[in-house]
Amino acid sequence: MTEKNLSEQLFKPKFDYPETSTLVTPSANTRHLTNSLLDSEGQSYWYRAINRLSWQWRGLPFMETEDVLSRIAISDKKRSNPNWLDTVIGYQSGNWIYEFWSQATKWQKQADNAEQADVVEADSQQHHSTCFQSWLMASSFMALAGFPYFRNDDLANQAVLLAYRYYRQAMEHSPHIIKELDFHIEDKCVKTILHTPLKRNDEIRAFPTVILCTGLSNLQIDFYRLFEEHLAPLGIGLLTVDMPSIGNSKSFNLTQNTSIIHQAIIEQIKTIPLIDYQNIILFGYRFGANIATRLAYLMPSKIKGIINIGPIIHQLFTDPQMQVNLPTIYRDMLVNRLGMKSFSEQQLRAELKFFSLKEQRLLIKPCNVPILNIYYEGDPLNNLTETKLITSTKPISLFKIKSSRLKQDIKLSSNNLTNWLKNLVS
Repeated sequence: MTEKNLSEQLFKPKFDYPETSTLVTPSANTRHLTNSLLDSEGQSYWYRAINRLSWQWRGLPFMETEDVLSRIAISDKKRSNPNWLDTVIGYQSGNWIYEFWSQATKWQKQADNAEQADVVEADSQQHHSTCFQSWLMASSFMALAGFPYFRNDDLANQAVLLAYRYYRQAMEHSPHIIKELDFHIEDKCVKTILHTPLKRNDEIRAFPTVILCTGLSNLQIDFYRLFEEHLAPLGIGLLTVDMPSIGNSKSFNLTQNTSIIHQAIIEQIKTIPLIDYQNIILFGYRFGANIATRLAYLMPSKIKGIINIGPIIHQLFTDPQMQVNLPTIYRDMLVNRLGMKSFSEQQLRAELKFFSLKEQRLLIKPCNVPILNIYYEGDPLNNLTETKLITSTKPISLFKIKSSRLKQDIKLSSNNLTNWLKNLVS
């Protein structure tokens, strides 16, 4: 089916798609809030996490996302749960997937028009910039349409496929060389994206590379800004990888061996001539820090350093009260990633205990890898005590982002990250 036919078919209102919030059967119909800047803003009238800070960081225009949210909020269509605005049943106006898909399609049409425009050589750079930005926006909005990326959400999975397609088309217009790489793990193929710091006319050379370990609520295509602003200027590449159960890695269940995909990739990295395998850095975001930290203990000789943002490595997996207070969406994501169709609190608690790196006996001694840990004041899923569980015989840098000076500290932490990387690979 062509992209055009797919869009035409999906833009006809349909009512036989299951509504996303009904795909995980909870043990109790409860709603808890979180005020974590990394996860959501504690909105009590939404099932999904509304994370404006993250969306703006990724480059999504604030007024456009607010417009989409308002269309969802004012809908008078029937909802599966009248307490949640984003639970309109059926693929129709007011439905989360429909509205974000519609917004993505506007950018996709703009990108198509830009692609077809006649371009003189003098305007070539502007042409590529326009195409790149339009495709990237189309990809980002389409990725939001698929959120929270439940594997049994067929309509959302179609949105994710298009998000990746648009991202690939955006990368064709990136000033940097971008390559898709396949790695074979347990007779399965995992697709990754290597963002190289090389421009089109640069001499081909091997470069230090950051390997991305995403969180529960992110796709690998969410982090282009990290590459563009912090890595490429230092001559460092970014290899993006989806965590087990999400995106290009959705054929893998999330298990206590969270690092199974990344570990296999690092073992195979020598086969990629562009990557300097002696300068591999891991970037762990939220749950992804569990992966990065685990690998720092399991294979320190192959890792140059790790960066963790709001690491989730122990307390969430062992503290019953923290688990009870989790937002519904976060619990549902955990259940879906674990491959559980329904759950009780006791079942989920028993499963999560195995994910604690302390329970796995990895944190009982220092690792041998330099570490930069960035944590947020007031984060309900991570605090200084949790962060300090990660110890090392090599230098550890800690940076706290205070809620009272959020913008200043985020900028300062970005500068610290850049300087830390520069010193690490020099």
